[in-house]
Amino acid sequence: MPIDLTPLRVLSASGIIAHLSLASSFLGTIALALVLEYKYLRTKDQDYLHKARMFSVISTIIFGVGAAYGTFVEFGLVTVWSNFIAMIGAVALPFYLELFAFLFEVVVLPIYTVTWDKIKNGRLHFLIGIIAAFGGYWSAYNILAVMASLSMLPPGLKIVNLAQQGQSISRAITYMLVWSSPTQMLNMYWSGAQIFIFHGILAAVIVSWSLVAGVYIYKYVRDKDPVRKKVLNLMLIPLAAITGIQGLVLGHFQGELVISEDPLKLAAMEGMYWNGLKVDPLTSFVAYGTLNHQFWGYYSWPASIRPPTYVTFAYLIMMVGFGIVLGILALALGLDYAFGENLKKIGFGWLYKLQPLLEKVSQYLIPFSGIMAGIGGALTTESGRFPLIFVSSVPSTSGPPEITGVPVSALVNVALNMPVWEIALLVIVALAIPFVAVYGIWVYVNRR
Repeated sequence: MPIDLTPLRVLSASGIIAHLSLASSFLGTIALALVLEYKYLRTKDQDYLHKARMFSVISTIIFGVGAAYGTFVEFGLVTVWSNFIAMIGAVALPFYLELFAFLFEVVVLPIYTVTWDKIKNGRLHFLIGIIAAFGGYWSAYNILAVMASLSMLPPGLKIVNLAQQGQSISRAITYMLVWSSPTQMLNMYWSGAQIFIFHGILAAVIVSWSLVAGVYIYKYVRDKDPVRKKVLNLMLIPLAAITGIQGLVLGHFQGELVISEDPLKLAAMEGMYWNGLKVDPLTSFVAYGTLNHQFWGYYSWPASIRPPTYVTFAYLIMMVGFGIVLGILALALGLDYAFGENLKKIGFGWLYKLQPLLEKVSQYLIPFSGIMAGIGGALTTESGRFPLIFVSSVPSTSGPPEITGVPVSALVNVALNMPVWEIALLVIVALAIPFVAVYGIWVYVNRR
């Protein structure tokens, strides 16, 4: 009997999202530690040194929990989607390189964290921190390269359908991936993957900095600690800037990729719920600079390969909508904190007067918007291509482009037999693990 994929997808999604929350938090906190240490080296202000040291420890706590938890998630994916292992060899180069990136983190990050009082040369210690951060970002770079290939089939990678040839491996594995030549494995890093990768890295920093900013605004509203304001002055305007780059630059290029590589996903994202070709003026203007371009509607493709309709909400409301809210609030409050009463001199006194209201709203809405935008982006990316992976679009002269790929149903472990209660228990465990890191951070920050 066919296996119901929904509980298994929920289980895997819970583990992956929880692990991504830890990975994103590490990328953001180690970057913040370096920003603060650089500021200390420039100003010799001990407040920046104290906060840099604090965030280096926080990033190490997150890394420790995340590294252990990543193993748990990996074994879960191997158990549930075991047939994916038969194909992963073709796209294993980024995973192989990620091992070296992981070694950078494991070896250098503890050195960076425990040598604040040991290495007297501040520039040398800062360099060690850069190497530790490089390991984390290089790791994310390679993992996102693999994730990019799941949504966009890299050039030169061929999908072999063994079932169509009357073949299979152990009567379970029916798809294989083959490169046209071994050197084409470098196509895992093709230009489309680069856009996907940097879009994902910026998303990680945005989510984590939003959370930190929310905590600091919340505390600053109550204690008016000037040190917190110093940290916020380093975060809010850059947070608004990278949010703008994420949406207006990388988001635009990412949208162009979706148009060319998976027009069905575009139809789901933009809510193009019609059959056949139809003009969509807004999408046409954003994508082509015209108002009369026609797009294939969502119902132009068979129901068996259409992604879930909630992708529209995840994209337009969660990712785009809350991303805009985040950018506006971070910019407005950042300008208030950075320039204060000087805003009156350039005609923005009204913005300065709004500072108390902005603080009350931002302490909750900035972190909430960051989380919602991040989750919305993940849902759009992953659910937008379901039920296929390694998706590609083949032009057709008689209808919409043909969407091809490997069905997710072909990856599931056919011998798997997990009752719903067991899946529910594992989901609870998966979502609870990040709170171990939160508790560890709370103990460290509130230590006597």
